[in-house]
Amino acid sequence: MSIKNIIQKLKSFFSGSSNAKITGTIKFFDRKKRFGFIVAGKDEYFFHAAATNPSDFKLLQDGVAVKFKVIQGKKGPQADDIEIL
Repeated sequence: MSIKNIIQKLKSFFSGSSNAKITGTIKFFDRKKRFGFIVAGKDEYFFHAAATNPSDFKLLQDGVAVKFKVIQGKKGPQADDIEIL
C-alpha cells in the first residue's frame, strides 16, 4: 500500500464522510477505450464510463465538471457514481 493510499484512507476516516461526493474536472477521457481521469484538487482519480449514467456518455469529455464518490479499486482509489454538473 502506497503512502498516497494511506493518506486517502486517513482523510476519509477522519472526515467521517466516505460517502460524500467530491467535485472535480475530467482531465482526460478516451471515448474508444471508455476510461479517463478526473482531477480534484491535487489528486487524480481513474474512472471507467460504466461509473456514469449511460445517458451521460456523450457528455464525457475533457474539461467537464463532475461530482463523484471515491472507492478503492484494484490499483488504488478511483472515481465511482459520477454525476455530470
